[in-house]
Amino acid sequence: MSLSFPILLLLALAGAMCVGLLAWGFLLMRSETNVAVDMTDSPKAITKDDDETFILHRITEGIGRPFLPTVQAYVDEQRVQNIQRRINLAGQPDNLTVERYLSRKAGEVLLYGILALFCLFSDQIMFALLALGFIALTDISLHTEANKRQDEIQRQLPDFLDVLAVTVGSGLSFRQALSRVADSMPGVLASEFRIALRQMDLGTSRREAFQALRSRNNNESLGRFVTALQQAEELGSPLADTLMTIGQDMRREDAQYLRRKAQKLNPKITGITAATMLPGLLLLVGGGLLLGGTIDLGGVFSGE
Repeated sequence: MSLSFPILLLLALAGAMCVGLLAWGFLLMRSETNVAVDMTDSPKAITKDDDETFILHRITEGIGRPFLPTVQAYVDEQRVQNIQRRINLAGQPDNLTVERYLSRKAGEVLLYGILALFCLFSDQIMFALLALGFIALTDISLHTEANKRQDEIQRQLPDFLDVLAVTVGSGLSFRQALSRVADSMPGVLASEFRIALRQMDLGTSRREAFQALRSRNNNESLGRFVTALQQAEELGSPLADTLMTIGQDMRREDAQYLRRKAQKLNPKITGITAATMLPGLLLLVGGGLLLGGTIDLGGVFSGE
């Protein structure tokens, strides 16, 4: 008696969970020190961001967490810095850290890799490829969040600089004006400037704080703003005039950025339009030819 594919898939999931539990127990038996540390550590508070974590990320993170020490042993410092930069570019979604990222990746490789092998042995090649694609789910999420975050920074930057220039021109110091504008204009950009202000309050110089701000974001307009601000500070230019000039340049760059983005959307819109309208157009044209022609459909279907 042959089993259906959903039943086989459920059996494969159960087998994968059993293998994961056995590997987890073996790892715990081999690392007594890690077990003692885990038992004495105080549990972390569950925040709202943790509650909103995608369910698949929770599952893969739980599966891969026991293998985190092994994975960390094979990840060098350069790779850790690269992962941290990608997390920073995405704004640390779900309070993501390098350790949680590595746990998710280990869980994704184990879970979706086993599913892909099972589907491949069952001659389900399309399902196997789909399962392999889910291995990159965390990376795709980070890339999507980073692009959305940088687009938001691009939209907020011109208005933020205009208000900052007016505030500085009213007589406030740069740090006071920056703090007031960041509090009055909430958003991603304001959060980044608040982090820079907090670093300066802790003793970091303005130059180092803004360099860290630029390293956390890959937005070109924000990078040029930081460069122009540092040059104005070194040359002793009036800060209000410099901010006003930078704000005008940012608005021109924002308009160019929107035009470039619209140009990239044109081929996508054309493809979607063609994919949705072409089948209906073919049916309309073909039906019109058949109805308006001299073909005797009754004779064709009756076999006469």
